[in-house]
Amino acid sequence: MKKITLITLIASVLLLVSTSIDAKALALPELPTKETSKQWSVEVTKPNTEDPNLAKAKKGVYHTYSLDVENIGKDVRDVKVQLFRNEANSITKYGLLPTTEPPQLSQKGGHPYRISNFGLSEKATDLNIVITWKEQGAERLYQETFTFHQK
Repeated sequence: MKKITLITLIASVLLLVSTSIDAKALALPELPTKETSKQWSVEVTKPNTEDPNLAKAKKGVYHTYSLDVENIGKDVRDVKVQLFRNEANSITKYGLLPTTEPPQLSQKGGHPYRISNFGLSEKATDLNIVITWKEQGAERLYQETFTFHQK
């Protein structure tokens, strides 16, 4: 009788553990999360929840976040910011917002560029922020990609 009880207990624990692992919701690791390079500081934070007109997270569909981008390097020009997410079983990345050209990112130490609220599918495992720019007086295009992983 003790063996049957023990086997039932072990099977129940294993079933409970496997069910809780599958049900785990995706989310970026502890917010805020930040990456920097010589040129840029990129930070993903909690979304703006004060404005009722902004999107709210929808459980089982998508999370919402805010984004801050700051120029911490040289003065540059023609800065563009793009956000992409991946899709399971695909090499294609999907754009989250239209390409933006925030003028405040051209100058070092200028005001950060802020996206108050954007949605990211719970199925996505990566958020890519792609920044392109040109140095002052030059035509060469530069690009950096910052990748944040959802758990």
